[in-house]
Amino acid sequence: METEDLAFMSELARDPQRAISLSEQMSLQANQQALQQATNVIILLGGKAGRLGECVVGTALLEGTLQLLRSQHKAGTPVQIFIDQSSGDLFDIRSYQQAYWPEISIQLLATPLNVEDLIPVLSETAVNKRALVLDFHGARDGMPARTQITTAVGTLDILENLFRVSIRYYALRGPERRYADFLCDLFALPSSALPGTEIQPRIRLTQEDEIRYQQLQREMHFDPDSILIICFFQSVVLAKCYELWDEVMQLLCEYAAQHLPAQKLSFVLTCGPDDNLPAGFKKADMVEWLQDFRGVQNNASVHIYSTLTLRDLAILSSHARLALSDDTGPGHITGALQIPTIVPFLPGNIYAQFIWSSTPWHHGVTLNPNPYTNQQIEFAVIWGKTDIIDSIPATELYQEAVRYLQKDK
Repeated sequence: METEDLAFMSELARDPQRAISLSEQMSLQANQQALQQATNVIILLGGKAGRLGECVVGTALLEGTLQLLRSQHKAGTPVQIFIDQSSGDLFDIRSYQQAYWPEISIQLLATPLNVEDLIPVLSETAVNKRALVLDFHGARDGMPARTQITTAVGTLDILENLFRVSIRYYALRGPERRYADFLCDLFALPSSALPGTEIQPRIRLTQEDEIRYQQLQREMHFDPDSILIICFFQSVVLAKCYELWDEVMQLLCEYAAQHLPAQKLSFVLTCGPDDNLPAGFKKADMVEWLQDFRGVQNNASVHIYSTLTLRDLAILSSHARLALSDDTGPGHITGALQIPTIVPFLPGNIYAQFIWSSTPWHHGVTLNPNPYTNQQIEFAVIWGKTDIIDSIPATELYQEAVRYLQKDK
């Protein structure tokens, strides 16, 4: 087993003009060679402790890898995608096969694969295979490295611990180029090899999903001619739960009453399982808080819905004009569906806005300049205090949101 350290990519992310040493250049060239010589590719995708958001953000790297294979004349290479079981129904294998090539498969896992688990995967293929493993899983949060394992049946080139640098550090490259630049740098390819606008988180929906949307709409009884605004007002982290959403909603209704007088607004609030949610933000609390909201002269309605599956949530979200979301997993789904997503972020770097505004369709609002110390923000997270997140004025979130109320989808 041979391992090469790729931690220098964290510095390259910060400074694209950074001089690359000969040994570093050789490491990246070795990655490129592994890509070009791969007879099959294994992609690991998911989130630490099953975090939905990390899995969804990682789809940018999945899409980028498939496009990179195609650009390098390797379309048709067998690709095995291993995904967290908890996020699995977001991924429709047929849509990937139709968009790329039929030799793509998806397998759902209850727990993430480790390096030792990959050797039997190689053994399932024919002799003399060279498999390239791309570890985009958020559970492994270390610095990147390349490990090569030679067995009796072939060779494994494992690019491991890619999540931290690709998602956190390369966010410094900006919303358009962050994912594409990481993959181009990883494989020593020019930036022109991948178009940044296309290499973004993506949830692929189908025609069958459109039929399912019609069913969901009938079940929820909201006006099909109204403006649909999808809402995610829950988070397992109490310090990220914004308590002024009703004020944002009221401001949007006041705008609609003045400028769109014949238009109704349907706020669809989707709720996850109560198990891990903090007190005050369970489904019953959402009902008590917002079920009687009617806007201005009854120009709004609120529909509180327990989402049965993540795919239903994506299907419903795909028809929204905009999303109002805490900094939480479902907001990454709407961004990956190219729905404008308005998010209040805690100031500072604990849940940094520039990192977790994961798509160009995220429109984050935070406190700038930041009046709080890191210690105060950490205290709020540890002790479940909402005073910092609630200090973001509702008017600022409204100003971001109303731009998309004005536009036809």
